[in-house]
Amino acid sequence: MESKSLEQTLSDIITVVGVPANIKGYKYLRDAIVKVIGNQKLASSITKNLYPMVAEENNTSASKVERAIRHAIDVGYNAGKIINLNNFFGLKIFDTYDKPSNGEFIALIADRMMLKGY
Repeated sequence: MESKSLEQTLSDIITVVGVPANIKGYKYLRDAIVKVIGNQKLASSITKNLYPMVAEENNTSASKVERAIRHAIDVGYNAGKIINLNNFFGLKIFDTYDKPSNGEFIALIADRMMLKGY
């Protein structure tokens, strides 16, 4: 059986938490998580380094990247699907009333993916 690529797995996770693929934040979120997996130090310097890197790749500004990612997480949260991450992690990380910050969301998924060997 073929194992999924990192991008495929991330796309599945982001979709399961309720982020539609047609919004900009979806791509920016996936790009940001891939970058954190490649360089864990970026998780502690999201606004200073990570957003500008994603922005440069996508010909936009860091503030637009931050806002689009926040919007993507809000969409999933408002749909009530962020709690689907609990199933992914196998533990109760988020409650119905817990909305993760951009950094928390990116770092949690990146860390989990690294533990799975990506």
